[in-house]
Amino acid sequence: MPHDHVPDLVAIEHWLVAARITSLHHWDTLVFLFRHPTSLVSAEHIARLTGSATGAVIAALDHLEALGFVARSRTSQGVRLYQFTAPAHTPPGDACHRLLRYADNRAVRLLLARKWRRGNRRPGTTNRLTSVSGREGGRPWRKVS
Repeated sequence: MPHDHVPDLVAIEHWLVAARITSLHHWDTLVFLFRHPTSLVSAEHIARLTGSATGAVIAALDHLEALGFVARSRTSQGVRLYQFTAPAHTPPGDACHRLLRYADNRAVRLLLARKWRRGNRRPGTTNRLTSVSGREGGRPWRKVS
C-alpha cells in the first residue's frame, strides 16, 4: 500500500535500530518475504529475484530467522519453505511492521540505499549511484550535481 506521507529520517532510523535491520540485504530479503509470506524457494532463487549475492541472502535469512521474522523448513530437494513471521506484539516486530508499511515507497527505498551505501563506501571507490561506465574499459561518467 503506497503512502504519500514519508516519515522523517529520525523515525526510520529508530525503527531500523529497533528491528535490527542493518543492511540493504536484510531489507531486501525482508521485503521479499513480506510480499511473499509463504514461499517454497531456494536462497539462490531469492538472491536472483532481489539482485543480491547468494551469500548475502543466506546471511540475511540467518539474521532474520534469529530475530523471529522468518521461519524456514529443512532443505528438501534444494528448496525450503520460508514463512514471514514477524510478531507485531514485540518491539522488533512492531518496528519491522512500521517499516514495511513504507516498503513500496520509492523515497524510503532511496533513503535506505543512500544510508547503507554511504556507510559501505571506501575512499577512492565509486558506486552505481555516482558513476556509470560509458563503455567497456572506458572511464566512468560522473553524476552532475
